[in-house]
Amino acid sequence: MRRTPSFLMFLTIASVLAPAVALAQPPVVSEPTSTAKFTGATTGSGRGFGIGAVALFQPIVGTVSNTVPNMLVTWGDSGGRFHVDGLFGLYHSTATDFDLGARGWYHIHAASSADLSLGLGLGVIRRRIGQPSAQWDFEMDIGAEIRAFIVSNVALLGSVGMALYVPDTGNTVLQFSGNLIGTVGAAYYFM
Repeated sequence: MRRTPSFLMFLTIASVLAPAVALAQPPVVSEPTSTAKFTGATTGSGRGFGIGAVALFQPIVGTVSNTVPNMLVTWGDSGGRFHVDGLFGLYHSTATDFDLGARGWYHIHAASSADLSLGLGLGVIRRRIGQPSAQWDFEMDIGAEIRAFIVSNVALLGSVGMALYVPDTGNTVLQFSGNLIGTVGAAYYFM
């Protein structure tokens, strides 16, 4: 008989103290899962300013293909949503030729140490292909790029895309040709 009053007394004490114990714990706030965030390779500073080198593989009108070394200057926005590349190549075969270009990349996916981007580019190419005077060719390309960060501020990169190539033929009729192009290279970021 004495068990029932002691059980009721324990139940009363527990019911009075349980809310006080629950209020002593900090509330757990969960973050919504529907909010899209860029993570990993593009968090924080967006990698900022960097320099590097790329090998540009592009078919040239009149030849099978041409591999051109280019200096790369790159900058990423602080939010990590996009980055911009500037390219400059200077080389000498029978005459001194150069190319100059810019590309903009929008990051569509980022992981802890890599990102995938889609983008557009424009370029100007000065060539002397067996001609006494230089020809000025123009190129517009669209493609995809992957950057893989081997350490926090060094990335290996590769891109592939299609280029609309407009050669300077010297006459008023423009010739267009679509070509597959690509780059491989590395960049160092000053974070």
